Amino acid sequence: MNKLFFSQRILDGLIDEGKIRLDKNIITILSKNNPSFELQAAYRFARTADNGPDPYNLVGQIRYETDIKAMPAEMYLDSIIYRDTAYVAEAGYIGEKKELIDTLSDTDLLARFLLETLL
Repeated sequence: MNKLFFSQRILDGLIDEGKIRLDKNIITILSKNNPSFELQAAYRFARTADNGPDPYNLVGQIRYETDIKAMPAEMYLDSIIYRDTAYVAEAGYIGEKKELIDTLSDTDLLARFLLETLL
């Protein structure tokens, strides 16, 4: 499990309960082995705003905020409008296990950045 979606609601609860530590964009779960995750803003498409059909098959998907902007889609609070369909979305973060990132070479990190931002 190298990537996890943390909703903002869940993160707020974990912080209030003292179960995680947050330092800039790094979250550390205070447990036996203290796994750390690098966070990037993301949204989970929960449903269409009118509970109607999903012509773009986005419901259930989790997308980075940068990918949503590149679609292009409009975001406001818990709503995302893509083309002619409005969606209810849950704001949060995709957390990638920090140890995985630390093991990548500079070349791998650059290639990964280019693939994620250009595609």
